Amino acid sequence: MPNGHAQNLQLLLGKLLRIDVDRTEGDLGYAIPKDNPFLGKADARPEIWAYGFRNPWRFSFDRVTGDLWIADVGQDREEEVAIAHRGENHGWNVYEGFEPFSNQYRKEGRTFAQPVFAYKRKYGISVTGGFVYRGDKQSSFYGVYVCGDYASKRIFGLTQENGRLKSVRQIGTVPQGLVSFGTDEAGHIYAVGYEGMIYQLDFTEAGFDESKSD
Repeated sequence: MPNGHAQNLQLLLGKLLRIDVDRTEGDLGYAIPKDNPFLGKADARPEIWAYGFRNPWRFSFDRVTGDLWIADVGQDREEEVAIAHRGENHGWNVYEGFEPFSNQYRKEGRTFAQPVFAYKRKYGISVTGGFVYRGDKQSSFYGVYVCGDYASKRIFGLTQENGRLKSVRQIGTVPQGLVSFGTDEAGHIYAVGYEGMIYQLDFTEAGFDESKSD
């Protein structure tokens, strides 16, 4: 977001919001969950759950751990993937990925959550968030987060521990621009192409070797 909106807690731009759509409060068409991190703070909107995002393109929950994965499209240096937690500041536009971007809107006393994974323009220019694979428990891909890049059409698999990257590999490509991912009840992952094709990712004859990282 330009003009530091993602760092401005009085605006909803560049934020991950959490609201209760089953209730209403006052003039709002929704209610604010009582454990939202900025509820009751005079200088922040109570809807905000996490902030400092530029342009998140797809987020998902790990159906086993509950981790919230967010892919955030960068401006001109890095694409990033993060696990978001309550009240965190994910840095834009003080940071882009792991790199300092600008101090123009840096505010004293704020700390920044680092992404799990970021990549530079060599590998793509527009990240597309996916899912943690929770299909076959015997597969070496079980627990691997799968994401990709719209422009380069690469598909990545990565593992993490306590929010730190353990390994990442390019595990494939798709014929069309990669706009989204989906999953079914069995935990299989599907990639969605820009022209409308849907591709199932088949891991039955593949192995994810964590000893190899790009």
